[in-house]
Amino acid sequence: MNGRGVSSSRHCQAVYPMSSKSVHYVAGVAVGAAVAYTAQGLFTSWQLALIVLGCLWGSSAPDWMEISGWTWWGRRYSLIPHREITHWLLGWVLCTAYVVMRARESGDFYWYIGMGFCIGALVHVLMDALTPMGVPLLLPFRTGRRGR
Repeated sequence: MNGRGVSSSRHCQAVYPMSSKSVHYVAGVAVGAAVAYTAQGLFTSWQLALIVLGCLWGSSAPDWMEISGWTWWGRRYSLIPHREITHWLLGWVLCTAYVVMRARESGDFYWYIGMGFCIGALVHVLMDALTPMGVPLLLPFRTGRRGR
């Protein structure tokens, strides 16, 4: 409990609602719609639809890509811990730039899904950067986090 009689985890959710799963999905749809609207002249309608679906799928990707922990002799281990490599800001920026370039060059439909996926994941990481826990900036480890 904090000083106002509200548990700190509930207070954190109220102050920083951007870390909830449903808000990430809403952001994925909103970003997908914004990308589809702004890119109408660049892509066909089916490519835009794939980008929107990719944005929705990618909007929760940094969380479901983590491999949660297990306990061994009373100690907790994780193969991919929470908010480390899956929430690496520089990694998602580079990945998004590469996939956008490949989509524009090749025109293959799977690159458009990947483009939306990367954009959705990048928005997820940017939203999580605004929370107190932050996200890794330059290195995908627990040092040098950007957060409030």
